[in-house]
Amino acid sequence: MNLRSTVTNEPPSRPTDLPHDHGGPGWWDDLSVRPARAESEAWPAAGVVVALTASNVMTNRVLPRWAYVPWNVGVATGLVWWAQATGGCSGAELGLARRHLLGGLRWGAGAAAAVGAFYAAGAAIPGTRKAFRDDRADRVGVGELAWRLLVEIPLGTALTEEVAFRGVLPALFRRRFASEPNWAVRADVTAAGLFGLWHILPASALANSNPKLQELPTTSARLVAVASSVTGTSAAGLAFTWLRNRSGSVLAPVLLHGAINSGAYTIAWLLGREWAEAEGPRPWRWDRPVRRAVRGRLFRRRVTDA
Repeated sequence: MNLRSTVTNEPPSRPTDLPHDHGGPGWWDDLSVRPARAESEAWPAAGVVVALTASNVMTNRVLPRWAYVPWNVGVATGLVWWAQATGGCSGAELGLARRHLLGGLRWGAGAAAAVGAFYAAGAAIPGTRKAFRDDRADRVGVGELAWRLLVEIPLGTALTEEVAFRGVLPALFRRRFASEPNWAVRADVTAAGLFGLWHILPASALANSNPKLQELPTTSARLVAVASSVTGTSAAGLAFTWLRNRSGSVLAPVLLHGAINSGAYTIAWLLGREWAEAEGPRPWRWDRPVRRAVRGRLFRRRVTDA
């Protein structure tokens, strides 16, 4: 019996060979290939949303400040494990592939430099200087400033939020919507919208710390702070997502996010010192002993940076 192999030009039928109707630009094709195993169940993504909601309440209302960084790093690690264990997500889908790190570093560093130039220009213009003021940065020492800029913001805020909202959630939502048109865009927009809602609790405290908002009635100031924060961070989430898709690595939005928060806090700190030198020393509050003041700085419930 003669055996002859049959050669066909037709590609095998599998999900990754379907048209890339992701809804995005052409350069998305390499990074937005349909998952080989699409997950139509909603519970993996829903589990992440529930975990992030609980974590948001914990960091803003329950945990002491010293626990902020280890808690958030632990949450980010757990979310990556969850996405891989329950959703079958690969490192590339989560933006954690090693081969894209250099691209993430290049794109992230360029975006961070642009943010630094923008902040420097805004702080130099008298009409926009007051918008950078934040009472939470006043009277902060150099040591605490270094801790926030080098540890708390990059690890506790930028890394955790970018892993969650530009890594885990988009990957799980893309698997959820993989059988539908515009599946990648729908997933990324949904994650960006949740990123905006994530900032409701931190924004509620901004009304009491920003001089511009303090000029408004309390209720109006809080509504303005929350609405502007949710809208602004949702739009920022889309920009972070674009950067993550363009570079292929979650490192790029981590660097940009860290530059935005660290730059804003640094300028607020510098303006606070300038204000303190112009106004002179504040009166001593004799109703608050030193021991109570020190204890409050270490164990007070904190409000996360945006």
